[in-house]
Amino acid sequence: MKKTILIPFLFFYFTNYACDICGSFMGITPYDNQNQICLLHRYRVFNGYRNYQQTSKFVVPGAYKIMHNDSLLQNDTIYNSKNHSSKDFESYKVFELRAKYFLKPRWEINCIIPFQQIKTQYDNIKTENTGISDPSLYLGYHLIKRLKGYAIKQRLIIGAGLKFPLGKNDKHNNNYRLSLLNQNGTGSWDNFYYINYIISKNKFGINSNILFKLNGTNKYNEGVGNSINQILNVFVRLDVKNIKLFTSVLANYEYTQGVYVNKKLIVGTNMNTLLLGPSIDIVYKNFVFNSSFQFRAHERISSQNLSTAGRFILALTFNFSKK
Repeated sequence: MKKTILIPFLFFYFTNYACDICGSFMGITPYDNQNQICLLHRYRVFNGYRNYQQTSKFVVPGAYKIMHNDSLLQNDTIYNSKNHSSKDFESYKVFELRAKYFLKPRWEINCIIPFQQIKTQYDNIKTENTGISDPSLYLGYHLIKRLKGYAIKQRLIIGAGLKFPLGKNDKHNNNYRLSLLNQNGTGSWDNFYYINYIISKNKFGINSNILFKLNGTNKYNEGVGNSINQILNVFVRLDVKNIKLFTSVLANYEYTQGVYVNKKLIVGTNMNTLLLGPSIDIVYKNFVFNSSFQFRAHERISSQNLSTAGRFILALTFNFSKK
């Protein structure tokens, strides 16, 4: 009975993900008082210039698969394109190791260690940069926890965290340093604050999660503008013998002004996007498999900026008690 009541709240663990440009990520909402280990894969691609009447494509040749000897590292290609080719793209592929531990029934500590591959192609010039990205550590407190015995179940979590500048942000090619968005790390100490609220009754529920991120600057006087990320889910639970299925519709809004260099905003690095898409989670005993797809519903971009094509997430988590 306890698992049946609390499983709807587990669903949102994997729908919380990073904004690939602003670096934000959402707080984790757990299985009640269960520690967790998770492997997560996230992929996002930008393709197509809307001012040149091009359609964004999620599957772009060379964007996902590993490049070989034809890959080149060029400086500032992420900012400039002369031909505005439909073959241009930016892709962000991330693998994350996530862990959660409950210090007390209402206090949780979380750690995320990401490994990132960034690829671009502009005017047939390809770039690829792979390495450890900036890890994050954050603490959450369960302010409202009305679960077992309540007809309408609710949970409210408030939290704060810190991103550590451990990923490399000084990679060079031919004596030129790569642009900030081609680096695996930002080189800055960033802090963030989030609020997560979930309400459910019977097999239906709604989740709202909002995150504010305050970004610092690195030794090159570069930094990503402060950002906001808002997620809203509507979900339903289906029971199939010993398996729980969760299907949902997800709306995600993400905003940042972009990259600043010497306090000057770099044109074409902004993010102002609304994504919509389906998600399905499969729960069996202590294991959860998640798949989620989001596609652009609305976006405000500059004339030289690539459009968001979409994002998908795959994840596997294992839940375990302190015992």
